[in-house]
Amino acid sequence: MVVFFALTVLGCGGGRKLGGTPAPEWHPPTELLERYADKNGVVTRAAIEAGLRADFAAADRNHDGCLDAEEARSVNEARWKASASTTSPLIDFLHNGCIDFDEFAAEPRSLFEQLDKNGDGRLTPDELHPGRKHQSTP
Repeated sequence: MVVFFALTVLGCGGGRKLGGTPAPEWHPPTELLERYADKNGVVTRAAIEAGLRADFAAADRNHDGCLDAEEARSVNEARWKASASTTSPLIDFLHNGCIDFDEFAAEPRSLFEQLDKNGDGRLTPDELHPGRKHQSTP
């Protein structure tokens, strides 16, 4: 039990992993939404929807409105390379052999709704990163 606890603590510590390999860089979950932010760092529901539709269209190489296993694998690999610590893989929740747009968009939509506490359809930098000091852009 003590050995398991010690290994768990060592594995979660950040910095260097056993063997001297650097631990992966941590990325906040909000990074998933920030890619759709405007120049002031504000993310709107409309911008997310438009961005997700463009991302889905780019991933749907055969343009059938469905990501097959190979298309999903490609998206998952790209997400992992970009930000391993926040990657949530695309999953065929309906188990129909297809990841449709709603399945593709589920995680970012859900995160947006959780963070949009005042329900105004927009996330400011303060809402995306509470407690972080932000500089305003002129």
